[in-house]
Amino acid sequence: MTLKSYCQKKDSVFVDSRPVILGVSFDYGFLLRHSQSLREIEDAYPFGIRIDGSKLLLTKKSWEFCNCFPRAGVSLAYWNWDNTEVLGSGIVSVGYLEPYFLTQKRTNIFVRMGLGGAYLTNPFDEVTNPRNQSYSTRLAFSIVLGAGLNYRITDKLNLRLAAKYTHISNGGVSSPNKGLNLPTVSVGLNTSLMPITYPNLPKISNRKPPDDKTRLSVVHFSGISNATVGERDRFYVFGFAGNYSRWVGGRSALTIGTEWAVDFSRREQIKLENADAEFPQGALLLGHEFWLGKITFSQQLGIYYFNQFRTTDDVYQRYGLTYSFNKRIFAGFALKAHRHVADFFDLRIGYTF
Repeated sequence: MTLKSYCQKKDSVFVDSRPVILGVSFDYGFLLRHSQSLREIEDAYPFGIRIDGSKLLLTKKSWEFCNCFPRAGVSLAYWNWDNTEVLGSGIVSVGYLEPYFLTQKRTNIFVRMGLGGAYLTNPFDEVTNPRNQSYSTRLAFSIVLGAGLNYRITDKLNLRLAAKYTHISNGGVSSPNKGLNLPTVSVGLNTSLMPITYPNLPKISNRKPPDDKTRLSVVHFSGISNATVGERDRFYVFGFAGNYSRWVGGRSALTIGTEWAVDFSRREQIKLENADAEFPQGALLLGHEFWLGKITFSQQLGIYYFNQFRTTDDVYQRYGLTYSFNKRIFAGFALKAHRHVADFFDLRIGYTF
């Protein structure tokens, strides 16, 4: 049964609305020490205060899309990294999407996905701050993933409890760039500018599948390597990738593909070490995609099948976000990382057959 037929059967009227929600929250966590060079963040427990502004999309289209009501907004946070002498502090701004589930209950569930930027006050400097191996630029990228519980105190006031993971790095623009990686817990209060009543709508289990259940695409990407070799810390990276995606239900698809990357920092390192090896890398990609209309959010695991000059793990992660301008052409960006260390951030353009 579709949402339209249900409403007609019940002779009910559902009026779309987009109430504004404002919030404040407090975060507390710890910095992950994923490299021996990050001894300065040992026993560091950052804390932050964040304000949010958003709209809750109480619309038929939202419910038909995900059986949920998403909240879309922007947050601005001040962070103290608990080691101001070395790491300083930061201002982090993130645009986010936060779907709410089980909205008929007083306690409901939400997940948060966000992407944005950060201003960091005390970057690495060879003379004044050589101990900061976490970041070397004042401006950086930020990625946030989290989940939590929302308790409705009244129809305007909500108490929130969440667990989140935040990654901050410059994406390979400059080195050192080990990144700030922090799991946190968060408690906060939200208030809406108007009372909110969630409609009691039926779950749509038989959602219409996409017109094209499979996608075959090719991509060109370019970026700057996050590596310091000799006296240089910026090297061009480019490559090509091919992916096959198949829809498996809802908004999800599974992917398999390959990529070939040419990182000129590796060529320079091979020359310095006088090694007998080729510097390009080839990898098999396995992963998952969210098909969100014209937007695709991808997560992939890469496994090298050609890597003659080994300086990292044999596996890595890729996170990407692309926008389709039409049925064929898309563009976006992606982050390649070995565990918690960003390798490079790239811009990409692709074609879907």
